[in-house]
Amino acid sequence: MTEPLRILNIGGHPKDAILYAGGTIAKHAARGDQVCILTPTTGLSHHLKAIDEYKDSGVSPDMDKLVEERQGELVNAAGELGVNDVRFLGYNDEIMLPREDIISDIADVIGEIRPNIIITHWPHDTVPAHAVTTQMTLLAIDAASGIRPGKPYAPTGGDTGGEAAQVFYHVQPGRTNVLENLNIRIPNVIVDITDTLKQKARAMNKFTSQHYGDESPLQRKLSEVMDSGSAAMHSRVGYAECFIAHNPEVYEYLPVSEYRRNLSKRSPEEIFESMTTMLLDED
Repeated sequence: MTEPLRILNIGGHPKDAILYAGGTIAKHAARGDQVCILTPTTGLSHHLKAIDEYKDSGVSPDMDKLVEERQGELVNAAGELGVNDVRFLGYNDEIMLPREDIISDIADVIGEIRPNIIITHWPHDTVPAHAVTTQMTLLAIDAASGIRPGKPYAPTGGDTGGEAAQVFYHVQPGRTNVLENLNIRIPNVIVDITDTLKQKARAMNKFTSQHYGDESPLQRKLSEVMDSGSAAMHSRVGYAECFIAHNPEVYEYLPVSEYRRNLSKRSPEEIFESMTTMLLDED
């Protein structure tokens, strides 16, 4: 068996790592890979229920309580996916700009974990905190690869074997924002999450501050639109998460996945059945 991978999933807000890659990291956790979720911000400026209550009452909410709530939601959601290493940097996301202290903190985590894979947002994401998180992540990868006096870890670059082998940007093809359409995202990596879709839905329903929950149709709707969208359909799977690899992969020979080989042996009826799977129908 190959050595387990070390995966660092960095999301701009507490729910992002799971919304965009939850099914994927659940699969990796289940096979024994080491997964860490890192959230640089508190996500308070996007605490949707608090925003609604603030508009109705005019009374400023207890911010410390809200931070604790959002962090607890992510810890519980990650637990549903088999991930126990969840970290928070605690920065405000009201106005997000690249900052040296945040970059340094992200670099510290990279230096400690020495991930083989880093997952984060598309660099041109039109949500400001998402795009800035990715900018800082790429700068942190570079920082961690060099000498940083006073840090308790060796540089990840050079011959130390710790530099991230690949960065994957999670993407959502088909978003309708005009700026999204100007930055066309064409995924080159598709992960079949049909087997972990319900696990991901249970995890997302922990984010009750964001209008998710067992009584809410939000995650069911998102799964059928986002996770079973055009990329999943064209890949002939029920549900999928989409990524763009930062670096071209290099192979000894031309690659073909086991999935593609098996797909070529299936009948049109079997393919259609897998494409039209509806796992989150209301009972």
